[in-house]
Amino acid sequence: MMTSTDNKTMSGTQVRVLTALALGALGLFVIFALPRYAFVGFTALLALGLGYEWFRLSTTDLRLRWIALVIAAVLGAGLFLFLPGNWVPGVFALVVLGWAGLILGLWIHRRVAAPARPSLVRTLLGILILPAFWFAVVMIHRLEQGPWLLLFGILIVAVADSLAYFAGRAWGKNKLAPALSPGKSIEGLVGGLVGVGMLAAIGAALPLFQAVPSWQLAVWSMLVAIYSVAGDLEESRLKREAGVKDSGRILPGHGGLLDRLDGQLAAMPIWFLALAQMHLFVVA
Repeated sequence: MMTSTDNKTMSGTQVRVLTALALGALGLFVIFALPRYAFVGFTALLALGLGYEWFRLSTTDLRLRWIALVIAAVLGAGLFLFLPGNWVPGVFALVVLGWAGLILGLWIHRRVAAPARPSLVRTLLGILILPAFWFAVVMIHRLEQGPWLLLFGILIVAVADSLAYFAGRAWGKNKLAPALSPGKSIEGLVGGLVGVGMLAAIGAALPLFQAVPSWQLAVWSMLVAIYSVAGDLEESRLKREAGVKDSGRILPGHGGLLDRLDGQLAAMPIWFLALAQMHLFVVA
């Protein structure tokens, strides 16, 4: 017999699924149908929305929130308009190293929560992370076959997240980072990586990656997936420091923009670096 609680759970799940489907359709339209300048504009607005949520979590100082958002926007525009093309891979290498430092900190404090970081530190992280994410998305989209390469990178994160959820529900016993996100398990992480390995095997058979050794695509895909978990955990830490459950309420069943795209924040810069290393950094 189905209880009222089950009905509520199913209703919440249905809302979540419908929202995800709508977001997927919108994402495909934006990636493949919008002209390049419109894509840049749309993703810039998206990044500003992410920034609004991030800085609302990082500081209670309203003036600082808006100053940080303006600085992040100027930094992103500066990267896009003035950074020489031959410097781009180097910049993303620095971003990936920065995320590696964050991953180390998350690993150290995975079981015992660290003291809350000063609001200025959390705000500065947003000023650096958000423009790098947006710049990576825009630069990937500009590449030859860029929309398809961007879609594949997004799919890596989506598969890792979805398979981790189902594997964790089915077999999760050992917590991955209980001080940061109690729902995540080591079994879920492994399940997500297995799913990404399968996606990489499919990708290796596509014309998109015909010139790339399959092992190389698999290794980079796994790294992108691991970085996406770090992005998720970093946002979880930010929310815990702010004392909130969700970053916002704009997406029914999902919370805020950050709740939906946290893994992409860390994944896109390393995915661009992967494309450069696999010699797919060819501007259309």
